[in-house]
Order: sequence, then C-alpha cells, then structure tokens
Amino acid sequence: MIKKVLLSTLLLVTFQFNLDAKDINIDTLVQQASKEKKHLFVWLHKTDCGYCENMREFTLQNDVVKAYLKKHFIDQHINVYKDDDVIYKGLKTTARAFAKRIGYDFYPTSLFFDNDANIVLVDVGYMDGSKLSHEAKFYKMLHFIDTEKYKKIDFDEYQFELDEEL
Repeated sequence: MIKKVLLSTLLLVTFQFNLDAKDINIDTLVQQASKEKKHLFVWLHKTDCGYCENMREFTLQNDVVKAYLKKHFIDQHINVYKDDDVIYKGLKTTARAFAKRIGYDFYPTSLFFDNDANIVLVDVGYMDGSKLSHEAKFYKMLHFIDTEKYKKIDFDEYQFELDEEL
C-alpha cells in the first residue's frame, strides 16, 4: 500500500512538474522580432546564481535599460534549470542542452540574434564594479544591436557615448 501511495505521489509530482514546462521557440521569436522590426534578446540564467540575480535586479530592472529593451527587442529569459524545451533552428532540446549546444553553458549569458536566427553578439557573465558598469555596457550592447552596427564592426570597436543616466 505504501509503495502504491509513493508511486502515485511521484507520478503526480512528475506530471505537475511537466505541466509547468513549456516550449520556447527561438525560431518563432526571431520571426516575430523581424515582423516587429526588432531583434531577439535571450537571457540564459539559472536558479540560485548570485550573478544571475544581480543582473536581473540591477541591469534588467534598470529603468533606461528596461525601456530600451521593451521598445527595440523581443525579450526571452530561459532558466536552464527548468524543464523547458527550446526549439532552435528546427531542433528541440532541453534548455540546458540548448545552452551546451550553442557553446554557452556559463551563466548569466546574454544572446542577441539577427533576423536570420544567427547569434550576433554574446555577453557571458556579470561584472560589477568595473570601469563601465554592467548596466552601461548592456545598454551599449542593446544600442549596438538595435542600430545594426554588428553588420559593419565588432562590438569592441564600437564607440558609443552614453547620454542617459543609468
């Protein structure tokens, strides 16, 4: 009897966990971004990651960054510890397998896609207290992608004067 109850509980928990899982279709998000004349920003993070939490709290919640993201980007967050599936270039994998497949399984990682579903800029990690705050660097990356400067120069060569108060 106890075995039956444990098995039923396990099946219920597994079923409930899978109900929370979703498909994240990068291909569809890229198409949506293209139609809306935007780019796709995908943020890979994980549960219990202090750097991920700092980026969420300070960078992604910064009013200027948040407004720019909303206006110029489709924004998708992927927690690699969740049971979500990611569809990218027609291949469906788990979120964690997606991160490994594209070669970025260090968190947090910011991915920027062009309208052909190619990753055109990647920022790995979160740095606080550097010469250029993470918020300012991230805002500069958003502008670099939005203005499509990535088609002409590398991000390291990109000169951008920050007018906004971050």
